[in-house]
Amino acid sequence: MNTTARESKPPFDKLRAPLSEVEGPNDMVRWQFRLRNRLMTIGVAKSGASGYSVVTVPHFNVRQGTVEIYKDLMSALQRHAALASRLRADGWSIASYTTT
Repeated sequence: MNTTARESKPPFDKLRAPLSEVEGPNDMVRWQFRLRNRLMTIGVAKSGASGYSVVTVPHFNVRQGTVEIYKDLMSALQRHAALASRLRADGWSIASYTTT
């Protein structure tokens, strides 16, 4: 991991905190999905000079979480929408969401 990535931690590094405490000034959109007893969080955050991060965190296996970096907000939001659409098609429902 390069130093830029370390300085700009993913916005979901406090998974056990209540959602309102996890939000940071760089968080833009965060949706949490539920399928039976499983939770999945997908969000978009400003990630410093490198652009925008699309973060996917499966709470049932956080090691499988991903961070995708996009240069522009539109591409990041389109990716978030594609992921959300796929989850909904697979039977997941929205459990909570935040936007700024």
